[in-house]
Amino acid sequence: MPKATQLLNREKWLEEITGWGTKRMQGIADLNFTQVEIDEIYAPLIQRLISHSEHSLKVETGGVQPLLLGITGSVSVGKSTVSKIIKELATSPPINLSAQVISTDNFLFPNSQLQKDQILHRKGFPESFDHAAIIKFLSEIREGKPDSIIPIYSHETYDIEGISHSEVTDLIIIEGVNILQDPPEGEGQDQSIREFLDFSIFIDADESEIIQWYEDRFLKYCSLAEDNTDSFFSQFRSLTIKERRKIAFEIWKSVNKPNLDTHIYPSKEYADLIIKKGPDHLVSSLQVPLSWLSSLK
Repeated sequence: MPKATQLLNREKWLEEITGWGTKRMQGIADLNFTQVEIDEIYAPLIQRLISHSEHSLKVETGGVQPLLLGITGSVSVGKSTVSKIIKELATSPPINLSAQVISTDNFLFPNSQLQKDQILHRKGFPESFDHAAIIKFLSEIREGKPDSIIPIYSHETYDIEGISHSEVTDLIIIEGVNILQDPPEGEGQDQSIREFLDFSIFIDADESEIIQWYEDRFLKYCSLAEDNTDSFFSQFRSLTIKERRKIAFEIWKSVNKPNLDTHIYPSKEYADLIIKKGPDHLVSSLQVPLSWLSSLK
């Protein structure tokens, strides 16, 4: 069911937060975001989120029940960076929570499995994820179980590269393209990731901006791979910048756009908060929960 929200442009958002008693958080602007963007958008956002979720941070037994925050949106829209910023803000004064970021990319099937199933070209689509493993993991961390196993996905090799173990923290940020989607079709796939979330954020932008960000990231990976034969992107090292951009656009058109249109964009209706970005990743508007509006406090 679509969430009850209110669209605020940046000016209206700033008018709203002046009545929230927000506090500046210094020393966070080290993730390609300006201090102004931190102060005006992300600091009040996380403070509002935490203040409305305090009841979820403790269970009746007195133990820690993690607050699960989901962050989703298109490939290259900035999910990982926003997740890192929110983690930094949540673990800094005056909030001082323990927090971690986990990507659902870690639950992609290994390339060998995707090749066997002939769906390597659909990496990022619902069927390319081990959905059962994600649900098992979320069930364990919802119960506060320590040392849940997480596979490790490498964007360098474009494959699963080992395992790690999760911690028990106050806040767990789950980010990925599939956070709010319906479960993939198949036996036993009846639970969605969004059922486990306390709050969810969809990061949006015009497709023209996202394509540019995707091409820029593709070129960055290609550049980093020029002296690294282990990298998936080393196969493009003999190509010119123009040729690399052409390949990036073809990948976008044949893989990322169909996934965006068919699976990612339709999940936006389930988001509690929608952040709309403009050029340079600056936020132009926010669609916020009605309970966040000062007139309803």
